[in-house]
Amino acid sequence: MLGWIRELYDYRSMVWNLVRRDLRGRYKGSLLGFLWNFILPLMQILVYIMVFTVVFRQNIEHYYVYIIVGMVPWTMFNDAVLSSSGSIIENSQLVSKIYFPRTVIPLSMVISKFINFLISMGIALLILAVGGHGFDGWALASLPVAVFCLFVFSLGLSLLLAAADVYMRDVQYMVNVILMMLIWLTPIMYVKDFIDNDTFQTMLDINPLTYIVGMFQDCLYWKAVPGIEDAIIAVAASVIMLLIGTAVFEKYSPDFAEVL
Repeated sequence: MLGWIRELYDYRSMVWNLVRRDLRGRYKGSLLGFLWNFILPLMQILVYIMVFTVVFRQNIEHYYVYIIVGMVPWTMFNDAVLSSSGSIIENSQLVSKIYFPRTVIPLSMVISKFINFLISMGIALLILAVGGHGFDGWALASLPVAVFCLFVFSLGLSLLLAAADVYMRDVQYMVNVILMMLIWLTPIMYVKDFIDNDTFQTMLDINPLTYIVGMFQDCLYWKAVPGIEDAIIAVAASVIMLLIGTAVFEKYSPDFAEVL
């Protein structure tokens, strides 16, 4: 693992160039260009506020806040996994021509989405402050643990799926379907404790995102320090996913060029 990290560090300029290419290239040719990275998250959050305070009101105080603090990390996870799962195939010419750590490609995708997440989270925190929801100091201090888990879990799963997609091209299409199901198996639109179906509760309990997203909800909505048990599960699940994703990716990446 240390050797893997050291090699990625040696290629940090390539990672950054790919991240910059993704951030800038996405809106290349548009009038506002890079500013869309700020405008789109803001508009998305404003839509959440409008829809979930007017149309889909629930018996949850400040329901729009609950939605925002769950959807912002979910969006990062969703976008990172979607963009990374087919990233090796999409960069097949680069992979086939020159040597570099193949991890650079999915890593740059995840970092790009993570930067967008930080922008969205900054906007969300500003809205929570201006809207009067407020913060708890100790809870807010726990937020970096949730951010760490989100990034690590997203990266681990992205590496696993990117490697699998090289050998089975259906993976990136399956990911779309799984993510559409997974959002409903993560307590974002509803409160986990309100579910009284034992089977559904079990499905929520085995979903690592329940604990990762739950930490954001604890810190920002409930204004409470996440429970130790839930935090341990979130950290452990994230680290294990990174180890599995890295091991699988490193095992099969030397053969990517031949398979492609």
